[in-house]
Amino acid sequence: MAHIFKYPTESNKGIIVFTHKEWPWLLQNAQSTLNDLKQYFFLGWNQGTYFGNIKMPPIVDFAFTTPSVLDFEDNGNTLKIPLLDRNFLSSDFRNLNISDRSIDIISVSRAAKIKHLPDFMYAIRKLNDRGIYPNTLMVVPTSMDETNDNADTNIVELYLKLFSPEEQKNITLMRLSKELGFMGMSPTMINWFYNNSKVLYIGSKSEGGCRVVHEGLMGGCNIVHYKNHKGGLVDYLNDDNSVSYDSHDEIDVALEMCLNNYKYSKEVVDSYEPILSERNTIGKLTPYFTQLYNNNGQKFDGELINCDNLSLRLPSHYFDVDWKNPQSDIRAADIKSVEQLSNFINYINNNI
Repeated sequence: MAHIFKYPTESNKGIIVFTHKEWPWLLQNAQSTLNDLKQYFFLGWNQGTYFGNIKMPPIVDFAFTTPSVLDFEDNGNTLKIPLLDRNFLSSDFRNLNISDRSIDIISVSRAAKIKHLPDFMYAIRKLNDRGIYPNTLMVVPTSMDETNDNADTNIVELYLKLFSPEEQKNITLMRLSKELGFMGMSPTMINWFYNNSKVLYIGSKSEGGCRVVHEGLMGGCNIVHYKNHKGGLVDYLNDDNSVSYDSHDEIDVALEMCLNNYKYSKEVVDSYEPILSERNTIGKLTPYFTQLYNNNGQKFDGELINCDNLSLRLPSHYFDVDWKNPQSDIRAADIKSVEQLSNFINYINNNI
């Protein structure tokens, strides 16, 4: 989703950010419009998934990315800003300072195949077979675009098959209706779950910033994850707050180790606040935007707009915009048509 941070003035440019999904379409279909916008705005790139190394187009003035997600050689113009949407988590996510935690293991994830939820359930099965019965919570929202091809739609059936009624007393599956929207539950409730949990499982092999992991860190969870994960998930993980596994057949071992080693530390959990919360958004952005303006012979005045909900705005999961295509993917509002781009330009013209 195109995001406007700042409108231009007579002496200084404004700031617009496009997603990694929008840039290829824009470069191929709207180069002249980009050239026009660049006269009045600094143009940014927000990276929302793993790309590896690319050749960054010099028309891009800055990029929100980290080397674990996307990297590029210096092209003489593009400033690297080592922040992702996960660095602006909603203020609903915070440390509630709960040391006595009743949930041993939590998973908060759609049933998308890339999340490896069945592998997680088989890992819990293995623990049960060894006489270990962790209090487990699975929060599984249902996507509007969920199909048998892209998701494990039989997750409830598998749950009932793997665990007896007696075992289910320790394993709660919350399969949330698609009618409840993208998240399926209020963030304040999810945050309460994190703050009452010891270990958070994430099974993907590759993602972008992976907000769930960082929400979990802010809630005091330690993380179990795939060792060779490609993406920003790993940026703030270390031997003290996480355990990795080499293959999905070994998840149970990692879960048991992480659970046995868990110790709540208010000091450690509070240290994630300035890094990950939107409560410090302006403080995080100001040094980089100051550098951006200085590099181009201009002066940043520190005034920004639309700084709320950046964890949703930047990756295009924010839908209250005039240029969203109602026929597009329900989970994204990327500009990928001439009509959407026209609506965006009209919005800018009407608001400057």
